[in-house]
Amino acid sequence: MTDSTPVPYYEKYDFLTPPLEARAARAAANIAAREAELEAKRDPATEEAFAARVDVDEMIRQAEARLREKVEPAPLVDRPELPSWPVDVLPDWVAAHVTDTAERLQVPVDLCAQLAVGALAAVAGGHATISAGHWRETLNLYLWCAMHSGAGKSPAEKAMIGPLRSWERDRQAARADEYTLDVARWKAAQKKAADDEKGYAVGSVDEETFKASVLAAAAPRPQQYRLTIDDTTPERLVQLLGAHQRLALISTEAGLLDSVAGAFSTGRQPNVDVYLKAWAGETIIRDRKGGDSGPEATVVDDALLTVVLTIQPTVVERYQTTAPELRGRGFFARFMPSIPRSLVGTRSYGDMTAPGPSADRYENELHAFADRLTGLLMAVPLHLDAEAAAEFFAWCDALEADLAPGRPLDVLHDAASKIRSSTLRLAGLLELADGRNGPTVGVEVMRRALRVGRYWVAHALAMEARTGVDEDEAHAVDAALDLLRWARRHPEKMETGFTPREVYAGLRRKLRSVEELIPAFEHLRDRGWLWFVTGDVDGIGDRGVPVRARLHAKAFTLSEEDITLGRRTRTTTRTPYKREFSSSSSLHTREDPPPPEGARVPVVVRVLGPEPPEAPEDVQAVDAAPAAEIPDPFTLTDADLDAVDSEP
Repeated sequence: MTDSTPVPYYEKYDFLTPPLEARAARAAANIAAREAELEAKRDPATEEAFAARVDVDEMIRQAEARLREKVEPAPLVDRPELPSWPVDVLPDWVAAHVTDTAERLQVPVDLCAQLAVGALAAVAGGHATISAGHWRETLNLYLWCAMHSGAGKSPAEKAMIGPLRSWERDRQAARADEYTLDVARWKAAQKKAADDEKGYAVGSVDEETFKASVLAAAAPRPQQYRLTIDDTTPERLVQLLGAHQRLALISTEAGLLDSVAGAFSTGRQPNVDVYLKAWAGETIIRDRKGGDSGPEATVVDDALLTVVLTIQPTVVERYQTTAPELRGRGFFARFMPSIPRSLVGTRSYGDMTAPGPSADRYENELHAFADRLTGLLMAVPLHLDAEAAAEFFAWCDALEADLAPGRPLDVLHDAASKIRSSTLRLAGLLELADGRNGPTVGVEVMRRALRVGRYWVAHALAMEARTGVDEDEAHAVDAALDLLRWARRHPEKMETGFTPREVYAGLRRKLRSVEELIPAFEHLRDRGWLWFVTGDVDGIGDRGVPVRARLHAKAFTLSEEDITLGRRTRTTTRTPYKREFSSSSSLHTREDPPPPEGARVPVVVRVLGPEPPEAPEDVQAVDAAPAAEIPDPFTLTDADLDAVDSEP
């Protein structure tokens, strides 16, 4: 008889798997034997030395981090130090308003000065010319000021161009009734010509009457006075110039570049001849097929256009690189550039005030200036005297010499001629804005214009440097910014650091491999924004090679523009007591507790300037050590580490 009692699995398969209790006992015995072996080999002296070495390494790493944080990192892009607009060359009534508006709105004086010169050119264009020997120029200008969005372009444009537009509205209102009657007469002539044409066809109107009616109806439709325009197409601009002959296109947006350069970048061929010819006062002839009335022709003799744009720097950079046809035809070269340093991040909104007396004087003087020039029966022929001409031609010769290949200005070969012409035109504007009608322009006025010409040369050179960045460097800067954006989304990395593979995991959509981060790490390291805690750039992408890096603390606090282009600070001392706001402000008057009598209250205000001024006695400035003076952490002594720890 067979025994059917079940057999436990650990007995049934004990030749394959020992019972669980036996396995656990065997494992415990093995662990105890290994611990006993390790205890027998243990050397307390060696363990203490190893722990001390770990503590020293950590101290060195912390000291290195503190030392590197004291070093001011360099901007990601090398940007030359650009001069500020020489406001003192402008007439007093213009310079005062430029300075006050820039201070009141907390915008660069460059922006206000470019707009002010544009207003003068808009008024004077077509009413005067200037000559240097056989060199003759009109007084219109093409200007642009490149500033980022939110930097205050629109308020500044209203302050500097608003009086010009108000003068234009006053002139339109003054002849509104006359304009209405002119339009009515024109419509009546059209109707009479149509009626006489029918009568002439049936013989009820004689030849002379019909001829007079047709000639009267052939007159162009009366136009309301126009000086300023904003958003228009090249085709419409030709029509407007045909009606008004001289205009000023003033805009705070990039509509002109979008319609012209944007078309080139997408393969279309827009009409840019109107902008090229209207800069020099050439004749514009446009023929079109027309409709039922037959071919249409528009002829504009001595067409003049002034253009003043305040746009984003990226717009100019993008179109200068994507529309080479415009560059080759001298479109961009006609614009006198200004690239002021932005004040974003340094402004105090409580310090904004209402316009002062300089604004009223500017408006009154600009209106008088416009009335004086528009009242002339013929254009004023200005010319440089012998001394002014000699100085101007000497500057032109020096500029020409620097355009030779390998010379400092060789990249401005297409813009130099337009800068020379614009500088001569500015001399004529300054002569007229000073209240004189020439005809001779002296050397002092020419020297003032030459200072602005040198300013335009420096900023044109900086613009070329920005658009002509080496492709590899541009890629490294873009990759570095991507890395910084990733790190700023993970602020904990400021203390712990990060590995290349962590960055790669966060930017996987943009990268094909972790090795593509090498240019970013190298560029940030070379500029002082990053250092390696473990390993170096050569280990990026090698499995098994530990690499860890840390970023400078300012990489988490400064804006991208400041990291890319750099920013300086200035320390000043003032005594804040009471801030008053205009009734139109949404802020209320706030009174702070008054300071002790005679006390000086140090306040740090971040303001841009050509040179950082000396720090007040109350404020102790700390000089940043150059990168070359960072000590080697592995050569630090105990005294060095104690000194670092004792610093604030």
